Amino acid sequence: MEFKSNTKKLVEILIKKRIKICSAESVTGGKFAYEIIKYENASKIFDYSLVVYSKHAKSKILKLKNQLDKYNLVSKEVAELMVKEVTRFSESKKTLGISCTGQAGPGYLNKKTEIGTVYIGISFEHKLFTIKKKFHFNSRSKIIDAIVKEMIDQSLSIIS
Repeated sequence: MEFKSNTKKLVEILIKKRIKICSAESVTGGKFAYEIIKYENASKIFDYSLVVYSKHAKSKILKLKNQLDKYNLVSKEVAELMVKEVTRFSESKKTLGISCTGQAGPGYLNKKTEIGTVYIGISFEHKLFTIKKKFHFNSRSKIIDAIVKEMIDQSLSIIS
């Protein structure tokens, strides 16, 4: 994958700054976590990851039932709620939290949201960031790869 160098750089900076990372992934199904843990010494910085792919998982594991009934599953609000909830499990003083929710297709979760739309939530040092992106690929796997690359790039820009 073309984003390997940024992933390695992210891991190295997290190690140097003693920052732990945790994630709540939906649309990427754990691929973000996989890309991080491939690197040597990832155990020094990778705290945990949750794959909360279904609405039921987001509701039960992240305790978002009422909010999911209020907001679209693919939304800024859900990405923010996911990252807030996933970081509450961390015991680290310095934690980078990241979440993603989106539609990679080919079917629609919601006709109001285009295939290729993703929201990424990032929490770091008491700040919350939300990024909305639209990826225009004909391939589900290419959309997922692009989302993971964006998650890595955004994380890197926030902690650098």
